[in-house]
Amino acid sequence: MRRRTLLQALAAGGLMHALPLAGQASNTRVYAQPSPLRPVQLPRDHGVHLAYRTEWWYFTGWFSSPAMPQPFGVQITFFRSAPEVNVQNPSRFAPDQLLLAHAALAIPSKSGLVHDQIIRRAGSGGANIQTTEAEALNLQMPNWRLHTRTGDRWECNIQTSALGLNLGMQATQAPWLQGEQGYSRKGPRPEQSSHYITLPHMQSSGQIRVDGKQFPAEGVFWMDHEWSSTVLAPDAQGWDWVGLHGLKGESLMAFQIRHQDSNHPPVWTHGALRQGNGTLTNTSKAGFETLRTWKSTRTGVTYPVAQRVRAAGLELLLEPLMDDQELDARASTGTLYWEGAVRVKTAQGEPWGQGYLEMTGYDRPMKL
Repeated sequence: MRRRTLLQALAAGGLMHALPLAGQASNTRVYAQPSPLRPVQLPRDHGVHLAYRTEWWYFTGWFSSPAMPQPFGVQITFFRSAPEVNVQNPSRFAPDQLLLAHAALAIPSKSGLVHDQIIRRAGSGGANIQTTEAEALNLQMPNWRLHTRTGDRWECNIQTSALGLNLGMQATQAPWLQGEQGYSRKGPRPEQSSHYITLPHMQSSGQIRVDGKQFPAEGVFWMDHEWSSTVLAPDAQGWDWVGLHGLKGESLMAFQIRHQDSNHPPVWTHGALRQGNGTLTNTSKAGFETLRTWKSTRTGVTYPVAQRVRAAGLELLLEPLMDDQELDARASTGTLYWEGAVRVKTAQGEPWGQGYLEMTGYDRPMKL
């Protein structure tokens, strides 16, 4: 009985999966794995989880400004990655933790995204990430910063030659723990999973700069925070994911992990609908159907930019704000992906809401 209690306690803390296996070299990095026995605790878990391989804080939203004739999309992503390095390396230049970030504006009057990216080694050149009693998260790199004290109010400041974003984000709904109290399966094996927190319908306002001009803007963000170590099954190609805001306060999250054989059923699917009053519907079935494709003239990759999504009793039609929302992140995360603002209608063509569609692995199998 005492042994079982001990094992449960280790698993709940993510420690059981971080212990070296028999015969395993002590200098090999061993990653913690998500576990349903480790419940998410807030505001602590808005912060960093260094024992896990991959982590991100993702903001996607629709914005408007008196300076812009049309709505536009904003994407901000901060990543942390713990690479497979010799953990006994005494050098202070060893890349123990890497910090990365992407920012992109989807402005319909422009051809393609206005975007920038950065990668730095934590602890060097002004790059650092920490969680303290006073701060749930403080992640910074030169000219890039994401900060929160409580998880209810976030601040982001990005100032590069390509764009500027100085935005505050305020939670308006309770945090949404995806999956099983924050333990979100992504494949048939338990380790193919993440811990996953969503903050939907975040009000945001501040200043944006593009083409050398700064202007006020306001909008609504969908924020995802995930940390994991394995996530994808070996036969996974990539994923399609949506985070959608309904006009009545609803929030729909759905994804499919596509198989490398396009004729094979998805490796994993999931959908979840939260009503404005907090009522939650989870389903293991989510369907993505291509309605229209677009081919990038820069990379030659074809993406299904208009889709029909079925999940949690809903059938929704997604149409992109603009077709060219491909983000070339090969200079930082090494990936090509399509991350775009989409309008959402019901199957009958009535307005339902708006949000973001993300598609990875359309050029080659996705590797985190």
